[in-house]
Amino acid sequence: MALAELASRGGIFVLGLVVVMISLVSLMRTVIVPRPLRSSLSGLVMWLVEYTTRGIAYLRGTYAKRDHVLAWTGPVMILAMLIAWLIGFLVGYAMLIYGVSGMDFGDALRQSGSSLLTLGFAGGVNEDQTIIDFIAAATGPIIIAMLIGYLPTIFQTYLEREVLVTMLSTSGGEPAWGPEYLARATLSGTLDQALDHMDAWAEWAARLRLTHITYPTLMFVRSPRATRHYLISLLCVMDAAALQISLSSTVERMHAYRLLLQGSQTFESLYVVTHRDGRGLRRIPVVNRLLQSRDAQDRASHLPAWSLDTRAVHEAAAQDNAVGFSTLNATTTSVLGLHDSTITHDQFMRAVTMLQAVNYPINRSLDEAWTMFRDIRSQYEFPAYALAYRLDAVPAPWSGPRYKRTDIIYPASAGARRTALGSLDEPGDTPAP
Repeated sequence: MALAELASRGGIFVLGLVVVMISLVSLMRTVIVPRPLRSSLSGLVMWLVEYTTRGIAYLRGTYAKRDHVLAWTGPVMILAMLIAWLIGFLVGYAMLIYGVSGMDFGDALRQSGSSLLTLGFAGGVNEDQTIIDFIAAATGPIIIAMLIGYLPTIFQTYLEREVLVTMLSTSGGEPAWGPEYLARATLSGTLDQALDHMDAWAEWAARLRLTHITYPTLMFVRSPRATRHYLISLLCVMDAAALQISLSSTVERMHAYRLLLQGSQTFESLYVVTHRDGRGLRRIPVVNRLLQSRDAQDRASHLPAWSLDTRAVHEAAAQDNAVGFSTLNATTTSVLGLHDSTITHDQFMRAVTMLQAVNYPINRSLDEAWTMFRDIRSQYEFPAYALAYRLDAVPAPWSGPRYKRTDIIYPASAGARRTALGSLDEPGDTPAP
């Protein structure tokens, strides 16, 4: 064998080792290691699938049609990663066989496929090839076995996530919206239970943070209906908690604080994972977004019901959260709360009017309540809007812009329906028996 061919085959062998290692590391980081580790191969596959489906969805005329296309993003990502791993090992082992044998690459590829898929119709003629065949033959079943365990985990986690989201569609509307959640709870006489239920949402937010960072493809798996989305559901109950703290000084606030703490951490963590390059801070087109000063950020410490003790817990938790990320991402996390809320005073007052119409308990001055609500919401609004923009979540009220201009979808108003039904109680309007 000529020296040039030996060098060529040696180089291909080394390249094959690199390809196999890249595929193996990607598989382990994605399926086995329970941490948010980066994988170039998995990241590339996810990026290609995401922007392919997003490009197709952009051509659709309505949000419902876009959602129909985007519903394929998560499942296709999972399938595409399986195919990418198989192709990676197939090509990698073919390179290794080519490097240690005298056969051409086509035959090496055929032998690699035969061993990897355990078909057994081709085998090596020397000891080095046989060793590679054995390793390839062990790799194929291992990949399939991992995927057999991986897919049920993904879909079980998805189903657990969707239980509270589905329940919220009754109590918070479709799409879910914080003011409507409080209005329906007030009308149904379940306001106390709804506020206690925030503990369940705090636990749900913590679980979401763990599972969706460990398995990032879950972020792209959408709800069964276009008008539901897990991000919008979390934003809904957090807005309800912020309104509760701002509007009333007598309603129990402990559960709301716990939810805001866990929810804020979840939004920030998911934001950092999906915007690792830091470009999200510059490119998310949130209208009228202004950078606050540090002095402005501290104003919440002097607001009623937002005590120094509670503030200290939130800030300490944010610092702990940043430690788990790289320096760039930790810096990104540290400035997420430095932006003013984009909710306008008129939007806030319309929500207050809606709540007043159903006799929601309000005992704080509206000017003070507005200042408190704006500050509390500024702690989680930016990452929530950025995620809703990236994932093209259902365009609910108070959920920010989308990458394609989309009309806001409002849930049915229980308060308006109650007013309409109330007219039946007036004399002359009672239906005849």
